Order: sequence, then C-alpha cells, then structure tokens
Amino acid sequence: MNPKSPLPDYFTFSKKDRIAVFLLVLVVGVLVALPALLPTPSPALAPLPDSVLRRPPDSSRYRQPYDHGRAGYPDRSGYASRREDPGAGRDAWRQAPLFEFDPNQLDAAGWSRLGLPARTIATILKYRERGGRFRRPEDLGKIWSLPEGFVERVLPSVRIAPAPDGAGGGQRYPPFAREPRTPILLSINEADSMAWEGLPGIGAKLAGRILRYRERLGGFVSVDQVGETWGLPDSTFRKIRTRLELKSSGQGIRKLNLNSATRDELKVHPYIRWNLANALVEYRERHGAYRSTDDLRKVLLLPDSTLQKLLPYVDIK
Repeated sequence: MNPKSPLPDYFTFSKKDRIAVFLLVLVVGVLVALPALLPTPSPALAPLPDSVLRRPPDSSRYRQPYDHGRAGYPDRSGYASRREDPGAGRDAWRQAPLFEFDPNQLDAAGWSRLGLPARTIATILKYRERGGRFRRPEDLGKIWSLPEGFVERVLPSVRIAPAPDGAGGGQRYPPFAREPRTPILLSINEADSMAWEGLPGIGAKLAGRILRYRERLGGFVSVDQVGETWGLPDSTFRKIRTRLELKSSGQGIRKLNLNSATRDELKVHPYIRWNLANALVEYRERHGAYRSTDDLRKVLLLPDSTLQKLLPYVDIK
C-alpha cells in the first residue's frame, strides 16, 4: 500500500491473481460459444400417410347446389320447412277456431283444439287434479304457462257451470257426523279443589273458599248455595252453574241438634251467627227442649226466610 495515497491499493493484483482471472474468463467464453459451435440434431419426422401424398379430389363438385332429387341425397324437405318457419306451432292458438267451453270440464283434446302446447295442457289438467277450480273466466290467468294474450282471446267463449253444493274440487268425502258431546257435570258435594279449579273463572283461591263454605254449612243442599260463597262474582257463578249438579239432596248433610248444641257450635254455621245462636239457646233454656221445628217460629230473631234455609241443617232430638 502506498502511504501517500488516500485510498487503499485495491486495484493491485499479484501474478497468481492475474492468472486466475484469465482462466476464469477463458472458461466462461468457452461455455458461451460452445452451443453455437456444436451441430444441432434434426428431429425425426414421422412418414406422411398416402392419403396426404395423393392428388386431392376435385372440390368443384362440393360447390354444386343441393338437389333433393339427386340419388344419394336424403329427403330433408321437412327440415327445410322447419328452418323456414322456426316459430311454427308456437302461436297456433292465434289461428285456432274458438268454441264455447268450460275450463273445469274441457279435456286434453279440447285444449289442443284451442292451440295450446302439450306442456301447458298437462299443467292445466294437473291443476284440476289437485283440487284447483276455475270459478270465473278470469281465473284462467292462474295458469302461468299460458301464452300471452290467450286468456283475452278466449274469455268471450268461456262458460263456467255453477258448482254443486260443497264442491271445491278434488276428492269429495261424506260429511263428518260429529257426535254430540255430553258435558261432564261437577258434583258440588264431592268435588275437590282440583275439580273446582277446572271450571272457567275458578282459581285456587275461589276453590278454597267454596270448600270452606261447604264445610261450614255441613254440605250443599242446592246448587244455588255455591253462589253464596264470599268473593265469588255473580257473573262467574252464572257461567259455571250449568256445569254443577247435586247428586243426592239431603244425604250426607251434617245437622245440628238444637237441644244439645252450644252457642259456639251454633254460631259457626253461616245461617246462624252469634246473635241467632244466643237467641236459640236462651229460648231452649227458658222454655225447655225443642219439641219440633215449629218451635223455631217462636224465636223472634229468626225470620222465616232464614228458617227455610236453616231447616235442612237442624235436628230435634
């Protein structure tokens, strides 16, 4: 390295370095020139068939006009006519003769006379088989596959017969004979809380009140007594009254013995209460034991209306 030069002496090569660079350049040059010096082998060609080497036939005969009458040519007059009128049959309904018809009864042949294609006819018949019915001439528009303008053309010719009673199309079944249902009545002296709750408007609270009132009475002797239950709306009672029954009037009723019952026992009954219970006991203490229910009429605090309700619940022994 030259100490006076500001840059390192990177461009100085030794003799060995120069020989190595020369050999590298020589090898690269040989590799580049080698493909151009070597001969390129020609690809093997497959032999051509004889048909290619033969003289081509005279193509002028293919330019001759098509003759349906010449021998060897098939008769394709039908195909030619279809090419000339590609829409033949599609609009046949426009020229089809009109006649009066009922779309609910016309068969496939009749629809074909009106110029409809087979696919549309099948759609109409399937619509009727599934219970469909044309009730008005305009109902023909329900068939989506009808050609545009067909309905307007045939509307004046549509004659729909009135349907018989109960006819709605499709399969007909005999009228169903519903057996009258016998209402299940509730026995007012035997029903439990769950049975009462099954009635409309009766919940758990009202059912409990009805049972407690029945217990205090000693049993119901009339269906109307259910309506006396405290808190039971009159509208609710009228709604359930027809579903109540009294199976045994007077049987199983718990009665009070007027000659032995105490004031506390009597006052519990809904028709007696404390004042009347006290009056009944005082009369017994002053006049002796009751001999019959007629003696009750002598008790001043016992009105006749209350007496009539109380008689099924008292006993004279």
